[in-house]
Amino acid sequence: MTILIIEAFILTALAVGAGVLVGILVKQWFGRRTVGSERLTEAMAAAEAAEASAAAGEAEVRPDLSPSVLEPTASMSAEVAPPPIVELVAAEGLTSPAAEVSAGLDRIAAADRVGERPPALPAPRASGADDLRRIKGIGPQNAARLNALGIYHLDQIAAWTPIETRWVGAYLAFPGRIEREDWVGQAKALLAGGQAEVEAS
Repeated sequence: MTILIIEAFILTALAVGAGVLVGILVKQWFGRRTVGSERLTEAMAAAEAAEASAAAGEAEVRPDLSPSVLEPTASMSAEVAPPPIVELVAAEGLTSPAAEVSAGLDRIAAADRVGERPPALPAPRASGADDLRRIKGIGPQNAARLNALGIYHLDQIAAWTPIETRWVGAYLAFPGRIEREDWVGQAKALLAGGQAEVEAS
């Protein structure tokens, strides 16, 4: 009789443990879904369709990543709506539209967790884009990535707040580096130097 009670207890404990494990796995699987996951799924499907048509020799079709599909969040205090995801990751050298969408969304999601997106411009001003590589720490690749984010001018970088600096650092996948290299201070110094040159002439 005692053996039956012990066996029943062990079986009950195993069943409860298995139930808890299954519950955790289900929660992790479905916990990944976000509020806009349906729109993301539509964008991914459109990207895969574009990929298939490009492979079939048809003209390349980009997925619909308009604001109705991927709306800017309230944390994006931009002068204008940010560029589409496809443009944001063009500097990454990704060729698959589906990979572009996925990589761009992953970078933005990671950055949104730690900061706030800085204001962006749809294109450089009439005077042309500044050479962001004048800032120590910005090479050709980072300059292209910043341009893809709508950052073309030194005064945009000089105006970054600490929370915006953290966002860009997370997006570029080197948190803390912008602060260490003082991109904001360097941009301000370069702008002040440019003003001094203009006043001297």
